[in-house]
Amino acid sequence: MMNSVMQHIRKLWPQKRWKKILLITLLVLTIVAASLLVYASVGMNADVITELVVKNPQGTKAALILYHPGVSSFSHDVAYAFADGLTSSGWRVEIATPSIGAPTDLSKYSLLVVSSNTYGFNPDKPTIRHLERIGNLNEIQTVLMTLGAGSAQESKQSLENTIQASDGIIVKSLLLYSMAPNEEGKSAIEIATQEAQQIT
Repeated sequence: MMNSVMQHIRKLWPQKRWKKILLITLLVLTIVAASLLVYASVGMNADVITELVVKNPQGTKAALILYHPGVSSFSHDVAYAFADGLTSSGWRVEIATPSIGAPTDLSKYSLLVVSSNTYGFNPDKPTIRHLERIGNLNEIQTVLMTLGAGSAQESKQSLENTIQASDGIIVKSLLLYSMAPNEEGKSAIEIATQEAQQIT
């Protein structure tokens, strides 16, 4: 019985050395690709807890910026560019990642900035979960920044719907791309900074 199984395996196993190498290489690549997909999926959907960062602590009005780091530095760079634009206009800015460590009491803020990555045509799950933790936004002035590599229009609409359903007032809703061209040929960083400077 064991001999017949071994003979069957030998028949199925390629006899030439290059076929064996190719088969092993394909197997390894498949395992690596599957591992990367699992890692990316976990990274996109997992809460990332960071310390609250305060910029311009002596600012006259306070803003809270929520951003999820995602799988690249794009969301971090856009959030901090927006923060720089606000601080240049005299705002105190607190920056946090949407997680159990982020503020849920918005009573001390005049402005909420929500920066969300787009995954599968939807806003990232950590941002949506944190907005659910906050609950009623009590008509806080809200700026939305929907980020994506290319098409993110559906994600933008979904994020707007979430804010409106939570009683937030949207004062700006930006759609910023890392790969597709942005309006007027500007980078997402430039647009975020300039839009923030216009908020009074």
